[in-house]
Amino acid sequence: MNVPEHPGCRVDARFSGLWPRVNAVTFHPTTLEERAAFSRLIPALLTAAPGQKDVPPELTNVAASAGFFLETWTTPRDTFWVLRERTDNLHGAGAYVIRTGEATDDVVQVPHPYFDIGTEDIGASLFSCPPEGRAPRLLMTATAHRYRGTPGETPEDPEHPADVAHNPEHLFQTVTDLAARQLPAPRVVQLHGFGESKVQKGRSELLAAVVSDGTRKPGRWARKVAAPLEESLGPGVKLFPDGVRVLGGTQNAQARLLQAYPLARFLHLEMSSRTRKALASPARVDRLAQILFAPLED
Repeated sequence: MNVPEHPGCRVDARFSGLWPRVNAVTFHPTTLEERAAFSRLIPALLTAAPGQKDVPPELTNVAASAGFFLETWTTPRDTFWVLRERTDNLHGAGAYVIRTGEATDDVVQVPHPYFDIGTEDIGASLFSCPPEGRAPRLLMTATAHRYRGTPGETPEDPEHPADVAHNPEHLFQTVTDLAARQLPAPRVVQLHGFGESKVQKGRSELLAAVVSDGTRKPGRWARKVAAPLEESLGPGVKLFPDGVRVLGGTQNAQARLLQAYPLARFLHLEMSSRTRKALASPARVDRLAQILFAPLED
């Protein structure tokens, strides 16, 4: 992981530990015990986070009952509560980081680490070093390769159980649902990457990014993000489906789930490999954060 540094802000090195080595993870489907434990943990943690920095002690045992550590990470800027799998039982259930103190209802999701290369770094940086007064409450990430859910799995297989963006039975979906219920007006930004070879075929203009809300009728947030994102990243930023008809995330499990919540918003951001490399620049990732987390009222 090579997270860009920001003036006055450095991503804590412990964030890199959220993503174990690919070969260290043996994927297992979400269990009823995990679902029950997180149904207690997430609402309780999100309720307590604005007003305290110490983890409610009874919740540590709840996390342990599901095979998770519940840790407190203190940095010069923040105190985070971190739910992550025990190192002796890595099975791709995801990792979840909650910011204590003042924060917005924004959620950053990294569904395809290892595959959408660079999205881990961008997600950690957006979450850790946000604009003043616009700090997201929650970071969620998958912890298994999307195509390593079963032995011998290939991208051409019909099902991919470790792919959190397309498996509604995964704990990642449970946490998204619990956050949508608990946060007053959640905005979930999900980071993706694409390779140029297939998408660029037949195109004269390089595609830099695709902005979508997972529907074919983009709403206010997606439309508000698209124009300044093009100014920041350069030509080739398109709004789905107005400017491009691929990479819209219309089958995305979290997008479909959040459509059931009237006050929830979802943003599916696909970035080319060139764009992801460009976001190694602190100034560019800082500008991305300003665009994504800007209030909708402005």
